[in-house]
Amino acid sequence: MSRALSLFVGLLMLTGCSNVLRSGLVNDGSILLPPSAARTIYVQIRNTSENQTATPTDIPSRLKAKGYQVVADPMEAAYWLQTQVTYCHKAGEGVRPEAVAKAGFGAGIGSGGTPLANAGGFDMDAMGGMFAGMPGGGLNAQAMRAMAMGGGGMPDMNAMMRMAMNGRGGYPGMAPPPQSDDVIYLCVADVLVTEQAKTGPPRTYKMRSVAHVLQKHLNIEEATPIVRDKFSASITGPF
Repeated sequence: MSRALSLFVGLLMLTGCSNVLRSGLVNDGSILLPPSAARTIYVQIRNTSENQTATPTDIPSRLKAKGYQVVADPMEAAYWLQTQVTYCHKAGEGVRPEAVAKAGFGAGIGSGGTPLANAGGFDMDAMGGMFAGMPGGGLNAQAMRAMAMGGGGMPDMNAMMRMAMNGRGGYPGMAPPPQSDDVIYLCVADVLVTEQAKTGPPRTYKMRSVAHVLQKHLNIEEATPIVRDKFSASITGPF
């Protein structure tokens, strides 16, 4: 076997054996800073999640590589960059990173990664897709909202349960939908940038970032450097 063919076969085997299927990062919006010659920045990085090694500690070095001077005194900085990793966990069933991101800056994260009330409490798009694959399903997100929401704009739990029973084996002969073994590991970070204006009050910019890794089997040690690098690249992007 030639060397080139051996390398190709080896690469193919490594690719096929990879536990990581894909990875990505979703933001709830963009931070667009106005043009400025200012190059001083104060950086504060915190991590209150269960995975402390997901902290994007290389943010200062990335900013220095872009020509910024990272200062220790916030009063000497033209920009304040504050970020906090608030959550790292295996995503709950049916939870999508996009739904967690759209909960917005500062919103809570429920059990298993489910977004709370700031995103409407329930991810109707994800639930509509989940029910659509069930026997007798076919409900899209708009139909689910109409059926599940009461007059006060709050979820009608009885209606939700009826839809669940109708689609998940509530009647004889109805089998549950096939379940995927793939898992999503996600980390959530809130980002706050404060621009110290020469005149007038400071201007602030907020963003929620969700870095995620889809794996065949959950491996936090494998996923951690991926989400950490995506946070670093995304958070330093506006500068």
